[in-house]
Amino acid sequence: MKSVSTKNQVMDCLQWSSDEYDQRLFQTIWNWCHIYGKYPSIIQQLLANSQVNKWFLTEYEKCELQFLKVAEVVPNKVEPLRDHYKACTVQIMAIYPQPLIDSITRNKEFSNIFLTNTPIYYAN
Repeated sequence: MKSVSTKNQVMDCLQWSSDEYDQRLFQTIWNWCHIYGKYPSIIQQLLANSQVNKWFLTEYEKCELQFLKVAEVVPNKVEPLRDHYKACTVQIMAIYPQPLIDSITRNKEFSNIFLTNTPIYYAN
């Protein structure tokens, strides 16, 4: 679980509202799922999986803590800080939790439900 104090520190430093922070966090999770999911059914499983979410938030907090260390030495101007935040948090895109992803991609039951209950329409 993300530390509330880390979130608050980042929001204060970057002058973001809670909604703006949450939207940016969700967009990051969404982009990460698209990189490693590759198929709509697996992307959906990644987004819905509690273990993946817990892992992601833990790793993301590590990136944010790295940013907070950088923010201590960077002049207190919002735009350069936002650039540093992006640079620190984008590192999560390179992290691939092999066992978690493998456990999801092996879950064929979910993929079959997703695919078999979808009507197929053909254009004439």
